[in-house]
Amino acid sequence: MKTILYLVFVIAIVGESVKAHNVHLSQTQKEKANQYVAECQKETGVKPELLVEAKTGKFPEDDGLKKFTLCFFKKSGIIDGEGKVNVETALMKLPEGVDKAEAKKLLEECKKKTGKNAAETAFEIFKCYSHGTKTHVLF
Repeated sequence: MKTILYLVFVIAIVGESVKAHNVHLSQTQKEKANQYVAECQKETGVKPELLVEAKTGKFPEDDGLKKFTLCFFKKSGIIDGEGKVNVETALMKLPEGVDKAEAKKLLEECKKKTGKNAAETAFEIFKCYSHGTKTHVLF
């Protein structure tokens, strides 16, 4: 259950706008995302309670959570090993109902975020997008 809660957080991002709306992943996307979550939990050893906390929009400064974020986005093809965002891939993976122009603008801004390593950079980019988006992706 905690894995699924974090997945909603990772894929969809928690929107902070009153005008936020929800969209859903396709069945294929859900299956692939669940696979990546399970693999990344095992690879990084992230504490499940941190995933739950992150799902609520709180981003604890935790190395396991940062590594998990990088792992998930690398497996998705959204971020490379150095923490660089592939905007076009990210946009292709967003489900119907997401304003792609708005998402692209936000991704272009967020990809400028950096950290001291790839995991921290991925985490900073993710936090930026999470705080800036108006769309929640659910499944």
